[in-house]
Amino acid sequence: MIRQLCYLSTASRDFGADDLDRLFESARRYNEAAQVSGLLAYGGGVFFQVLEGPRDNVGAAFARICRDPAHRGVRLLQDETVSGRDFDGFALARRTLDPEAVSGLDRAISASAIPAIVAGLGHDLSAALPKRMAAASVQAA
Repeated sequence: MIRQLCYLSTASRDFGADDLDRLFESARRYNEAAQVSGLLAYGGGVFFQVLEGPRDNVGAAFARICRDPAHRGVRLLQDETVSGRDFDGFALARRTLDPEAVSGLDRAISASAIPAIVAGLGHDLSAALPKRMAAASVQAA
């Protein structure tokens, strides 16, 4: 079983393109070493991230994020055990976030909502989605 965790946070400062590149590369390397996969989206001073992998590794990654001075007001949206990864093969996918698109996400969401949120970020997960979610996406279209 895989632990899947999602959060929103507010950036503690403005992040320019170079700052984001460095932050993303550092997080990607960490995730790769920790066998964690997921997605990081940033826009308008807001971070949205999905982390998934072995329970303790995801917990350690999230604890690291909570201590990181780049983040303020970390809000846990979801912390569930799921049957498989939604981001298998992505140590860390990266997208630009439209902060308006995530307004209201501070309420709890289920694991099944993650593909729809990610699709709203313009990421194509069709190859990485578990069959159960890929079938639901096709039926919804």
